[in-house]
Amino acid sequence: MEKTEISLNEYRVLEFIKDRKDVPEDSINMDSDRRIVSSAVSYLEFKNLIDTKKVYYDYFTVTEEGEKYIENGFPEEKLYKLLEERKKCSMDEIKNYLKEDYRIAIANLAKLGIKPSNGEMSYSGENLITIFNEKRNELSEIMEGKTPDEEALDEFIHRGLVSKRKYTKRIININKEGIKALENYGSGNYIEILTPALIASGKWKEMKFRPYDLNSRVEPLNGAGLHPLTYLIEKVRKIFLEMGFTEMHGHFIEYTGWNMDMLFIPQDHPARDLQDTYYVESKNPVEFENPEILEIVKKVHEHGYGKYKGWNYKWSEDEAKKLILRTHTTVNTIRYLYNHKEKPQFIFSIEKVFRHESVDWKHLSELYQIEGAVYGGDVNLSTLKWLLSEFYGRLGFKNIRLIPSYYPYTEPSMDVAVDINGKEVELGGSGIFRPEVTKPIGLREPVLAFGLGLERLAMLYYGLNDIREIYNSDLDWLKNYKIRF
Repeated sequence: MEKTEISLNEYRVLEFIKDRKDVPEDSINMDSDRRIVSSAVSYLEFKNLIDTKKVYYDYFTVTEEGEKYIENGFPEEKLYKLLEERKKCSMDEIKNYLKEDYRIAIANLAKLGIKPSNGEMSYSGENLITIFNEKRNELSEIMEGKTPDEEALDEFIHRGLVSKRKYTKRIININKEGIKALENYGSGNYIEILTPALIASGKWKEMKFRPYDLNSRVEPLNGAGLHPLTYLIEKVRKIFLEMGFTEMHGHFIEYTGWNMDMLFIPQDHPARDLQDTYYVESKNPVEFENPEILEIVKKVHEHGYGKYKGWNYKWSEDEAKKLILRTHTTVNTIRYLYNHKEKPQFIFSIEKVFRHESVDWKHLSELYQIEGAVYGGDVNLSTLKWLLSEFYGRLGFKNIRLIPSYYPYTEPSMDVAVDINGKEVELGGSGIFRPEVTKPIGLREPVLAFGLGLERLAMLYYGLNDIREIYNSDLDWLKNYKIRF
């Protein structure tokens, strides 16, 4: 049997691991560049001289903001101590004391049971210092390489205090063939590099060169490629363009009047709470876009439209002029149709939205939404069902479920759902805009609308079980991700 030739670096790797078991690749010390070691390991694996297995690790690091909290305390901790000292504080006092951190402090202290009421917050008497100390200790332990419990880790990642990265490590063991190759290696008789000095001296004539197999495997050359989410965005965009839709665009920062009031969402709806929506401060006076709609919205909210009842409360213009990070891209649709009332209209967008969600396996606080609408005189609920089935069918998903649902601005409404490993996952919502949304702004025909989550779609598309995996920085996955369809 012909013996297997190995290079000097391969020999050195085998020599290092021959008397060791389960050797991590990054522990191999050859006083060489790590890439040289990795290349030698890859060649030995290809030649079946070693046995390898991959071990996947999560690596957590505390961010700059997290380090600041460790040193100076959490914003909610500062607020708690302020309330403990003064017993009661107005929202303006809290804002002046905590500056830009006051929203974070209020939201997180509310989760611990101390909530704003009538424009102020009061000390509850409950001792929360232990909780804050535990959180600070858990953050410190992450800096030391320890991992806290999953609930604390999820909170830190959600708040941007800890970043998560994945990396892969190869564990190596020499096998029988590797031992033979090591024993047969003639390091004193082979040279691998022909240098100018060897040529000039003529010694190369006496040397024995190591044979090279020109058909052997080489290290892969990784070229540039699209991120899997970018790839999916381009695919979705192409599908809509092929179906005759026009792409529209909107703004990250919106007025609540456009984002919510125009969609017949009442001003006391829970979605407007600090716990659900990111509000934005502006040092400059707010100039409302299309101010003429304010009077329209006021009438619809307070008194309804025609035979359709409103919400029967006193509508606030100041509330409508507040700035937020948009919570959906349906605002793109209503603004576009307000400015383009001619029919028919087939419109879509694929843009980011922001929600104060608890991040878990199927929720993100910053995500892409696939938004679309059809405005025309001959469309109905059957049209919407066909449209959703056609869209997902072109992506390769044949079995979707349309479930009756409720949204303040559509009637009837449907959720789009599929199963992932036995778990039902909602991909998005859809429906026909209510007359209170469309008719006051001059839209006389039905408007079909849908908002679908891109990341949840990506979970199906790439066979992922956790929505957070889409944004991980695992280079192996990013280089080798596979499409299921």
